[in-house]
Amino acid sequence: MRLVRRILAVLTIGPIVLWLLCIAFVMLLGFGFDCEIHEGFANPCVVLGRDIGETAYSMGVFAAWGPLVFGPVSLGAGLLWGIAIAVSRYLASRR
Repeated sequence: MRLVRRILAVLTIGPIVLWLLCIAFVMLLGFGFDCEIHEGFANPCVVLGRDIGETAYSMGVFAAWGPLVFGPVSLGAGLLWGIAIAVSRYLASRR
């Protein structure tokens, strides 16, 4: 039961953490390196001599649309996580 709870915790918190990291990365590129990032198309974004425009574009799209894609997954896993905790506590109290 502990493994199930840990898997559900990762499925709940993991997408949220990845989404926040993408937002931080996009903001760093936008404000720190003057890269223009939007959802329309990839713009050139040179960081340390390398063009990471496609990567910045992909992360920008995920930062903008991530909650719509991973929100239901996180909410569903969080609900199952709460049910698993309740069941395990109930079973522990019966012993």
